[in-house]
Amino acid sequence: MSVKYDVTTEGVLSATPQPGNEVLQYQTPWLAELFHSFPHINLSFKLTNSTFDPENESYLQTLGFLAALPISFLVLVLMLFSCYCCVRCCRQDKTKKRKKITCLTWTIVIFLLITGGIIGMGLFGNEDVDKGIVQFTTAANSLDGTISGARNEINSAEDNVNNTINNGVNGLLNLASSPLLNETARAKLKQWTQDIVISGQKVLSSIANIKDDVHETELGDVISKVKAYEYYRWLATLVFLCWELLICLLLLIGAFKKYKAILLMCTGLFVFNIILSLITAGAYLGVSVGLSDFCVDPDTYVNKVVRSETKVGLGFVQYCMNCSDKEENPFDQYLLAAQSSVTDANRTLTKIVEMASLFVGESVLQQAVKPVRDDLGKTVINIQELYADVNCAGIHNDYVNALLGVCDRGITGLAFLLMSSLVSATFLGLLIIFNSVAWRHMGKRKEYASIDEDDPFFPRNPETAPPASSYYSLIAPSHEK
Repeated sequence: MSVKYDVTTEGVLSATPQPGNEVLQYQTPWLAELFHSFPHINLSFKLTNSTFDPENESYLQTLGFLAALPISFLVLVLMLFSCYCCVRCCRQDKTKKRKKITCLTWTIVIFLLITGGIIGMGLFGNEDVDKGIVQFTTAANSLDGTISGARNEINSAEDNVNNTINNGVNGLLNLASSPLLNETARAKLKQWTQDIVISGQKVLSSIANIKDDVHETELGDVISKVKAYEYYRWLATLVFLCWELLICLLLLIGAFKKYKAILLMCTGLFVFNIILSLITAGAYLGVSVGLSDFCVDPDTYVNKVVRSETKVGLGFVQYCMNCSDKEENPFDQYLLAAQSSVTDANRTLTKIVEMASLFVGESVLQQAVKPVRDDLGKTVINIQELYADVNCAGIHNDYVNALLGVCDRGITGLAFLLMSSLVSATFLGLLIIFNSVAWRHMGKRKEYASIDEDDPFFPRNPETAPPASSYYSLIAPSHEK
């Protein structure tokens, strides 16, 4: 449950429960656990640590080794295809008689339909990865907005306090210099005005301890790069999978129409697609394992990046990651000190009003006090909003949502893409074998020669043929002789 801070009449912040905003808890998805359990073997064929560490050369070798497995399988497949093609080309048929290939044609059709379904699974996985990245960038934008909000509240509080110190107190000093006041009242008003200045300086000092952490944190560039990369990845994958479906449709037409040329062309295109499918499968496998290693223990790597790339204190990072009742916000001491200083300034201003009201009129008093009162009220609201911004609930939920986008939907989509690439490459290989058998039983399409219709030996249509008597009259004289 999150906490909302309300402003009391004296500017004191009091915590009140805010229902309906539960703190999310992150649990490692089972697919991440599965990929993480894969053996991590480097190029020296030695088991290495599976902790996510992209800066470690040995760890990168393990991901490269896993990515090379489908590519190694690709080399084996190409060698087998080469041997098979050589055997088929060198083999001579004992008979020239063409066999019926109806059963083989339907086998090709069934395998094409299965392959289309597998490619459809890849399209689903591609969309799932994209939705996971969208969830990640949405959560990252929300987190960046929280940080920007805290930065704006700090800047606004500094402006309000500086305006009080530099401008607002001038009216109080003019009030203290009024000839209507006696010496005792004049001295007290000057001292109290100085106390307000000191309280304002304490507020600035307290806020400065938070400002360094907030001002060094920017996520906009990272979010933009992730969005750009994901767009091109999604588009390239979509085009490739649609290209595979188009080739399958072309082969389906060729199988039904028994076009040998289409079967030959699709076979060549299938070889090209198998190469691309297994290369992308290697990339998907390496990325899936690496991402799963991160998702098993994300806090360790995030802490490392925060420590090396920003000035944010690890205490605050740990507080936001855990967000439990046992964790204490390290900024509380500074915010409470700032709140206490604003409260002191408000109380001091109240004493000035009570003292000055005995000597000057209401209009003159309000003209001197109102600017300071307004600035202190705005500062109280700034501190209230700052309390809400640096509270762990919102930041922790954004962090968990970003992790779930990458580690749940993202890895699930990668798993579908990996399975689609491997299984579709296998079925395309089988279709190449079926095609090579089918086209040997498909003859050339018959071509019609031009025929002279006046040729007497050309077979005639009974309706257009001359009567039999005409043929008889031509040969009858020879019998008479």
